[in-house]
Amino acid sequence: MFGMAGETPFDLRFQMFGIPIRIHPMFWASGAMMWWNPDRMDLTILGTLCLFISVLVHELGHAIVMRHYGWPSEIVLYMMGGYATATRLSTWRQIWSLAAGPVVGLTLAVVVYGIKMALSAFSPEVFVQNPVLGSVFRMLLFCGLVVNIMNLIPAIPLDGGQIMAALVGYYGGHGRKWTELTLQISIGAAAAVALWCAYCNNTDAFVIPPKIFLSVLPLRHAIELASLQPDPKFMMIFFGILCAQSVIEYNKFKSWG
Repeated sequence: MFGMAGETPFDLRFQMFGIPIRIHPMFWASGAMMWWNPDRMDLTILGTLCLFISVLVHELGHAIVMRHYGWPSEIVLYMMGGYATATRLSTWRQIWSLAAGPVVGLTLAVVVYGIKMALSAFSPEVFVQNPVLGSVFRMLLFCGLVVNIMNLIPAIPLDGGQIMAALVGYYGGHGRKWTELTLQISIGAAAAVALWCAYCNNTDAFVIPPKIFLSVLPLRHAIELASLQPDPKFMMIFFGILCAQSVIEYNKFKSWG
């Protein structure tokens, strides 16, 4: 969404599993804005660290699969998210590399939730006695669950949008019709989510309907996970911007025809 992150003297660099990782200073600034609480700066810092862990794990999923297929990849964290540099692969290898990020991110959420349940069983009062610990688990679950689910929506440039584009190209063929259909789907998906979030913002409805959790999980777990809801106003603006970007690209594409 925000393009490539230029290098700065303040970038933090390190490696994991042989993969170069660069953190742009805007990642820390935008993460702090996401969790900003002037009355609890400790929670702002912890929330930014939770976002860092979640995004890093997500991008490692992409990069490790890319490396498995024989291509080097660098991870860059930037503006509440990040990207793993990639090259053009065959369709299904590209789809696996794109899907690996959300899959690994959601797996992290499952692990975090399992640890939370184990701690509650071992010491039922642990989160009452340590409310900050409860906040950390909640922020980790939000980043791991909600952010990765939203990333699967078929709107470009989200992972879901890129997977959609690869599938349209694979089954629909190449050429102008393929590009046009890809942009139309992206516009429709982003607009639908933005409109739904606008409705939720005006009616206090849940962005992620609780019935989704209730249909697959026991009541206790469904209630807890259904409470992890994104801010509808932020989501409305975010997907509105994605929709506008796709509309601009679509109009450029049509004008070149």
